[in-house]
Amino acid sequence: MAGLGLGPPDFALFEIDDPDERAEALETRLQPKLLELGSHCLSGLSRVAGKELSAHPGRIPRRKGVAPEELLVAFSDSVKGYRGLAYLAVAMTRAHLHARVGVKGESPRRTAMRAAVLGEASNLAKKGKPFRKLRHFKDWNFEELPEVAPAHSPAFWEELADDLGPGRAGMDVGIAWTREEARSLSLGDLLGVFRDLSPLYKVLANGE
Repeated sequence: MAGLGLGPPDFALFEIDDPDERAEALETRLQPKLLELGSHCLSGLSRVAGKELSAHPGRIPRRKGVAPEELLVAFSDSVKGYRGLAYLAVAMTRAHLHARVGVKGESPRRTAMRAAVLGEASNLAKKGKPFRKLRHFKDWNFEELPEVAPAHSPAFWEELADDLGPGRAGMDVGIAWTREEARSLSLGDLLGVFRDLSPLYKVLANGE
């Protein structure tokens, strides 16, 4: 199966020193490629999620003197966006490609999602293999990957649920590959990982 079409020149865009130039390059050169990848993923991800999903480009932050460190395309069950909803995402940084599942942005639905994850914490902890390489991307530095999460522990899932509480940052977990590994990934490989992550997505989405 063909690769994802992401290679060294794409990751190299994160090496651009000037913040404005990097943001411009990511927006004009890399974001269209991620959206194209998203279009190829969409039908497969909808099957994995068990509902029709729409692709949304992640907003590229433009803060004076601060270069963007991540770019993503997110998939949610709303055509309007993904903020405050459960989403799946393909994300890129300087050194890694990620398959993620999470919730970002305030929403009245987060209370129900938090309760759903709390209620399923023990079952999620028993999933074993699908979550064996899961990482928690809360407050990470976009460089060194967080340690593999203790996903076998209900306490880990309870902690994730708390991240959905009022005023909290939200949930952001997933699987990562180095940019070297990403070169040999196929669309089937990527969808297979999202299939592994789908139990969490479904708990969140059904909890809305």
